[in-house]
Amino acid sequence: MALAYAAVTCQMRNDLPRLRQAAAELRDLCDRYDFAYYREWGVVLDGWSRPDGDGIDLARRGIDTLRSQNSFARMPYWLSLLADLLARNGQAAAARASLDAALTAGQAHGDLWWLPEVMRMRAAYDDEAAALTQLSAAARMAAEHGSVPLLRRCEDDLGRRGVRLAAPAEGPTG
Repeated sequence: MALAYAAVTCQMRNDLPRLRQAAAELRDLCDRYDFAYYREWGVVLDGWSRPDGDGIDLARRGIDTLRSQNSFARMPYWLSLLADLLARNGQAAAARASLDAALTAGQAHGDLWWLPEVMRMRAAYDDEAAALTQLSAAARMAAEHGSVPLLRRCEDDLGRRGVRLAAPAEGPTG
């Protein structure tokens, strides 16, 4: 478990050398002791870390195995990694479809923690008006969840579009 979460942390920090090391060690341990579930984390993360299109099949395989095990926790995160990988390899339509699937999975399974980021990523494929609506909704959701890093990402994207969110109203203790 520690290796699995370490690999996710490395991915979020974009620390590719450590991600590759943690994912490889995770996969090795899971293969040696026949651990399911976390092995697939290593497969998806290993796929995401690859600089070329080779990782797409690997990430898809990990996601497909998680689905076959009815392991839908964190599915929006995994699908967003696949979308990023697809986008990096010039497959915009497939990336958009993966993000749409991530939104659907998150709502269907109540797995909302990563949805602000999925919505932010999805806004890149929308026209300007829809993107602003999507980014504003993502920022509100991130703020409601107390996720400052995801809120900042939304605010940055909105700022690049010339939009600044109003400061939240102060509560009774503010």
